[in-house]
Amino acid sequence: MIKIDNLIVQFGGIRPINELSAVLTAPIAGLIGPNGAGKTTLLNVLSGFVKPIQGSVSLGERPLLPMMPLQRVRAGLRRSFQTEQVVEDLTVAGNIAAIADHVVGAGHHAFAVEHALAFVGLTEVADRLGQSLNLFQRRLVELAKCVVGEPKLILLDEPAAG
Repeated sequence: MIKIDNLIVQFGGIRPINELSAVLTAPIAGLIGPNGAGKTTLLNVLSGFVKPIQGSVSLGERPLLPMMPLQRVRAGLRRSFQTEQVVEDLTVAGNIAAIADHVVGAGHHAFAVEHALAFVGLTEVADRLGQSLNLFQRRLVELAKCVVGEPKLILLDEPAAG
């Protein structure tokens, strides 16, 4: 599914990723390591927020590095962050709909939002504002945003944080 070849990421004199090559084919894979090992940096490369100085990354046969983050989302890549990104003055459904606007075809928007809400168990709080959610519900909103629109790849950064 993901092929990484000779990837180097450098920030000044620091190389959190140095000549990484890997092929990830399992349907579920995890990265473990101490703080500063480059786990989040790799997710940032995969999602398009950090540009490596060398190497290549492909999702299936499709090269990822030339794509902008929104293009990667539309190609089926989703990602969560270490801290939840819930818009406080939008409802739970509104937070998910904001992502669905970019990834779901016309006429399927409402169904995709409802499906994501049901998948993570947030249907009962769909009309509540983000600011009223507890930490667990906020993490579930992040997960719902990742599953909307039937993605090909979901990257979860510290999914159990908090």
